[in-house]
Amino acid sequence: MKNEKMKKYLIIVLVVLLLGLAVGYAAFSDTLTISGTATALGTFDVQFDSVVVDQKNGVNINNTTATIDSTKNLLNVQVADMAYPGAGAQITTVIKNVGTVPAKIDSITPTGLEGTTNIEIVGLDVLNTSHEVIQPQGTCTVTFYVRWKPDATTDITTTETANFSLVVNYTQENAGGTFTNTHADA
Repeated sequence: MKNEKMKKYLIIVLVVLLLGLAVGYAAFSDTLTISGTATALGTFDVQFDSVVVDQKNGVNINNTTATIDSTKNLLNVQVADMAYPGAGAQITTVIKNVGTVPAKIDSITPTGLEGTTNIEIVGLDVLNTSHEVIQPQGTCTVTFYVRWKPDATTDITTTETANFSLVVNYTQENAGGTFTNTHADA
């Protein structure tokens, strides 16, 4: 009898212990859920801001122009009546980041010179190497030269004229920041 009483107590103690473990496990196995919303606002826009024809060497001064179109996304250039191989004009343009997101200039692409073999643009490749990031409201100045190729074999009794447009190709700068994940017990 004494053994049977002991068994009953042991069973009761084991059941109480088992229930205590279940309650303890439930108390410490909570799930913490954190939710939130990240909203990114900003504008991404790079434009031609100004342009100047700095030097003219052996070209028709009256018909040599560089103008920015109304959208400020195209720079239209005309270097007229280049008199001899090597003649041309030096042009300086300022590119401005009018957006709120940092931008990196990848290249400036000429359009409209397709099929022209005697005209070259010297100096735009500086952007292909490693150009700095233009911060919001920051600027970048690019100087290039449009010329009749010095080694051209075209009869020098003619003249050459270059009519083309330039487009800025740019990407978002993903500089990011340094973030550190931490945890501390209270």
